[in-house]
Amino acid sequence: MELRTLRYFLAVASEQNITHAAQKLNISQPPLSRQLAQLEEELGVSLFIRGKRRIQLTEEGKYLAQQAQHILNMADHTAQQLSQMKSQDVKGKLLLGITETCSAGMLPDLLPRFSRLYPQVSYDLWCGSSSDISQRVEQGIIDIGIIREPLPQGNFESVFLSRETWIAIASKGHPLAHKEKVTVSQLCQYPLFIPSRQPLQNEVHTWLASQSGTYHVIGMYNQISSIVPLVAGNMGIAICAQSIKKYTDDRQISYINIAEPQLITGIYMICARSKLLPANARAFWDFVASDVTEDTFLSP
Repeated sequence: MELRTLRYFLAVASEQNITHAAQKLNISQPPLSRQLAQLEEELGVSLFIRGKRRIQLTEEGKYLAQQAQHILNMADHTAQQLSQMKSQDVKGKLLLGITETCSAGMLPDLLPRFSRLYPQVSYDLWCGSSSDISQRVEQGIIDIGIIREPLPQGNFESVFLSRETWIAIASKGHPLAHKEKVTVSQLCQYPLFIPSRQPLQNEVHTWLASQSGTYHVIGMYNQISSIVPLVAGNMGIAICAQSIKKYTDDRQISYINIAEPQLITGIYMICARSKLLPANARAFWDFVASDVTEDTFLSP
């Protein structure tokens, strides 16, 4: 299976028409049709449902399209980084994964300063959960991840960046909305949204149980933005990192500080120990690592 064949396949999948795909690729239609037939024969599956006017992907074809895009992205990125290593220039696309709240809390400070030092670096930012980011770093899809602890087990290098206190958010009409600070036991009197990621979820359960005999988790979230409308609609209170203040509308929700014992998590930068970082990622890693002050708390 050649990279060229995968590019041909993705062009047909995108255009849903061999003639249009051939024009886009600047090749004639017969060689393109032969390449696709050979690919199906090589894989032993049907990739297309061929209609009169358009071509659709089978389930196998959809899976291959997803994997082919990853393969080609990695191939292009690898070629780009090898070129940079040869020239020793810090430029090109930096593949960075970061969680939703860490993005709001850290990137507005870090990226502008880094960009002033390395103006030829561009950014491919992928936002997801800490678990998903760790997996993509391990697979080489992302160069560097910025995640929230607990740290993943495996072959990772890590640098501590900061600590962040967690707060509660509630609708403007909630009974606790106008309190400056509440106890954990007060929170536990209302339905709660908590993070779904393990083992952070277990840590939150332990924290809640230590202060209250009973509590009701009405839902769990992977991305906090997914449940903000539910909180605004007074369905429950969400426990989340305080950096949510930087990208949510305080006209819809209230931010409530939590009394001792507070829930505090660390934020870390990770990369795969077994993989050589490209020049731009190494420059970013060194820049961020040198910027860290011990016991730093992320500003709200």
